[in-house]
Amino acid sequence: MRAPVFLLGLLFSASALADSPLTSIDFHDAYPGEPAVAEAKQGDLERVYAFLAGGASNDRKLAAMTALGWGRPEVPTGFVAFLARTPDLAPERLTASQLTPSQLFALGYLLALAQHLELTPLRPGRHGLLSEKPEALLAQAARAQKQDFTVQYAWALVRAQAAMADQKTWCRVFSLPRGVERAFPPAKRNLKPAALSLAHAYLDEYEASCPGSRSAATQKLAERNQLYSVTLVGAHVLAGAQAGVVVWDITDATTPKAMHDGFICRGLVVDSTAWHGCEREVVRWDGARFKRYLPRTKNPGATYYEPMLGPDGALWVRLGAQTWRYDAASDSFKVLKAPWKRAPAAAIFFDGQPWTIDFMAGLTRGAQDLALASADYPAKDPRNFSVDATGALWVEDFGAGLLRWDGARFVQQPGLRDKGTGVAVDRARGLRLLLHYTDGLLVQREGRPDAWVDLKSAEYLRGLAYDADTGELWVASEKGLLQLRPDGDGWSRRSWQVR
Repeated sequence: MRAPVFLLGLLFSASALADSPLTSIDFHDAYPGEPAVAEAKQGDLERVYAFLAGGASNDRKLAAMTALGWGRPEVPTGFVAFLARTPDLAPERLTASQLTPSQLFALGYLLALAQHLELTPLRPGRHGLLSEKPEALLAQAARAQKQDFTVQYAWALVRAQAAMADQKTWCRVFSLPRGVERAFPPAKRNLKPAALSLAHAYLDEYEASCPGSRSAATQKLAERNQLYSVTLVGAHVLAGAQAGVVVWDITDATTPKAMHDGFICRGLVVDSTAWHGCEREVVRWDGARFKRYLPRTKNPGATYYEPMLGPDGALWVRLGAQTWRYDAASDSFKVLKAPWKRAPAAAIFFDGQPWTIDFMAGLTRGAQDLALASADYPAKDPRNFSVDATGALWVEDFGAGLLRWDGARFVQQPGLRDKGTGVAVDRARGLRLLLHYTDGLLVQREGRPDAWVDLKSAEYLRGLAYDADTGELWVASEKGLLQLRPDGDGWSRRSWQVR
């Protein structure tokens, strides 16, 4: 989540096929002895249709419907045809007034399961029940069954499903079903407690989207410690985090000096000033305060400002295909024409030329293409560039660890087989430090065997900063900052977390 390494699992998709209130709650698991559930799993639609059309309780019907699965438009189509047999009508002539409230509930929920991504009618602009929106049918059923907890809860789930379309309304995914629970004391609920627990296991994840909730505060704290970059500037160490930027006094691990709210921020030091690119803005820390630049008001659509050094040593910022250069005289950013044709996943200026990475496609060096799995680049998954203190160019590769440019081609650095996320070289100490995304730090010293520093407990290690004066290493991890100090033949460590 720097073109950085590995935002795996970081971003959410409101339209994810199997992550939604309707597709992620298997009520049938709470009704293992229900014959209709077994029939639904076996695909005996005729028996299930008869069960849904009959006088069974609505909680049992809900269990049978989730057992049928989702994304199956043939199921509600077949149910309408089944219901139309009794009045001997063509299915398109069947109306809502001819159904019982329980049948209307079943049809509305089946339609919602079939059309869960958009909740649109199966046959828009046509006649009949299949031209109705699922939410409209369930609203009718809910009005007719105001004291039926299952119906009210199912209607709330369908409205929660609609709220998934915009991250700004994700709080409703939690609050709508929870509001139904508040309106019905346990004694008046006709849904098994085990079924409700299954719903909570999914829906409670969205409580953190509700401002002011305890979960929101807990999540915000966790996201302040979920780090993507670490930079050192004077007496301060700055962490680019999931929830913004955190500034620490380098001598005080107890309380941050300052914090700035943002989303997925990554840092770079230019002329002794720390800059961070975030989702909606670029942020500068001048040693005392933050200042915002290039604010975005529209939905950013999973794109982020990426700070980088320009060819003249000035700050450049990329955002997709757009590029700006910072002008210190006016303290503002000026649009410029970038030297790449399309938006790169990562970019750097090195040896007088622009270098870019096209995700899973290849690298470029000026006008030269460097094919993946070739003599020029013998790996397949480059993610990011970096330059060490000796001036060597490196590529962090998810499948091959770290590769160094030798002036003619990239050469894989021995020691890491995959998931390289950072490198630091200290020639005076004869030291090379290689960071692995999940395992920890590989220490390579001249004349000594390689040694691992196990950092698995920090989970994901996304970046490092090395202080050549002290020999200390700072690591940005999923669980906060790690400060590693040389200690004899090993390393002592200290954890820095916002608490």
